[in-house]
Amino acid sequence: TLFAQDQLTTLLYRAYLINNSTTQAELKTAEKQQRELVKADPKNVSKRYTLAVIQWNLLNASMRTQDEKLFDEYYSDMIDNIDELLDLDNKHAEAYALQSSAYGLKISYSPMQGMFLGPKSSSLIEKAKKMNDQSALIWKIYASSKLFTPEMWGGDTKEAIKAYETAVKLYEAKPESLVKNWEYLDAMAFLGQAYLKDEQPKKAIATYEKALQVEPEFNFVKKILLPKANDNL
Repeated sequence: TLFAQDQLTTLLYRAYLINNSTTQAELKTAEKQQRELVKADPKNVSKRYTLAVIQWNLLNASMRTQDEKLFDEYYSDMIDNIDELLDLDNKHAEAYALQSSAYGLKISYSPMQGMFLGPKSSSLIEKAKKMNDQSALIWKIYASSKLFTPEMWGGDTKEAIKAYETAVKLYEAKPESLVKNWEYLDAMAFLGQAYLKDEQPKKAIATYEKALQVEPEFNFVKKILLPKANDNL
């Protein structure tokens, strides 16, 4: 329902901004409820996709506190859920992108798996981008892949910057989608980090300030990223 969707958007946004044990517990509850909905209607692609999004948010939350136990709790379930989803709809571009992202996050916990999962992650995000080059989410995940992959394996900071810029533009092309949109904030936070890595601190600062205009309580930017960029001027 629309109300439930709205509630979920608000929860994902709050969990992204705050990311503490309370919001993580709320995400876990939402995941459990959504899993029940999927169990009752296993061939429903959109219910599976919503479940994948919640699971992906839990994986992302684990990254920010380096909580590998939390990651392990949802990683395999998310991969299995997306496999099932893609069996039902093999043209679901965003599902390929989420799976690519999950593999990328797994590599950051288990670098030894990079040899195997890295190419898998790259080919999935390329596939997603070919299927839908107008998805902000896909460009954002593609950008992360370029930013965090070592150069010898195809990483490219300048390419990441272009892709984050594209993601931000695509989010902004749909103003109605910007209300409580954590992905939009996250794209700006990482665009700033990519600028900084590319030794463009002024652009990083401008991007962070823009993010803080959208969400003044974005403490990750306010207290960590912006001061770091100012130090690099």
